[in-house]
Amino acid sequence: MKRSIFRLWQFQFWALMLLSACNLERDIDLKLPKYEKKMVVECYLERGKPIRLLLTESQDFLDNSFQIPEVKDAQILVKNENMVYPLHYELQLDTSHRKIYNYVSDVSLPVNPTGEFSLEIIDGKGRKVTGKTRFLEELPIKELIWQFEDADKEPKIDTAKAYVLIRHNVSPSGNFYRFIINKKKGNELSNQLDFIYRGITATNGEVSIGTSYRFKDKDTLQVLLFHIEKQFYTYLRSVEDARDAAGNPFAQPSPIISAVQGGIGIFTTIQKDEQWVVIKKN
Repeated sequence: MKRSIFRLWQFQFWALMLLSACNLERDIDLKLPKYEKKMVVECYLERGKPIRLLLTESQDFLDNSFQIPEVKDAQILVKNENMVYPLHYELQLDTSHRKIYNYVSDVSLPVNPTGEFSLEIIDGKGRKVTGKTRFLEELPIKELIWQFEDADKEPKIDTAKAYVLIRHNVSPSGNFYRFIINKKKGNELSNQLDFIYRGITATNGEVSIGTSYRFKDKDTLQVLLFHIEKQFYTYLRSVEDARDAAGNPFAQPSPIISAVQGGIGIFTTIQKDEQWVVIKKN
């Protein structure tokens, strides 16, 4: 028995030695097609505010350039009924939402806009991007509550965490929503939740959506409910899928489903309800 075990060990040893001596690497040359760069658009229209838009250019996946591929020579128009809003190149930083824009309008949108908005972008290379959107109704948060775990158990009362739950009505004009919670830390906001969903679980015309147990006593939270277009919902889902696929060597490539034609990106409207709350046990 000992002799057979010794022979098996010898066989495994020499097999490993032979494998280590083999050259298992092989160089393969792949001829990749030339990548066609496209304009990338990010634009959110808000009531009573100037239009701000970020315009960049897509890059090859293997491009090692670390510069932001801005497009600075574009002519951009946003039209709504009889109004035309030209945008000019100007860098602006939105600290509250941590975004940067490079095209802005001099005129603000009306507080109560109506009708369809159209976007037209033509750059110096003759490329053209178009898009359409319209404002939806704003949906208020009907109820915002929180509940601590193990509230009746004395040993855990000091370390218990709370969940947050909101209720809102469903909308007949578009049943797509975005739920965001940010936690205030000093003068900064730290994102705790960013969730998009359809109101298919509504009961009696109301949707309830909540978090896990994650918030502590005296946490200050910014709670945001967005009523979003279907095209924005689809775009966000595709961005999440593409991000997950990029980090997984076994996943199939997932394309981004854009809400603009002729390029990549999103052109949509913002309608939100915002509430601030301090989580307390009593």
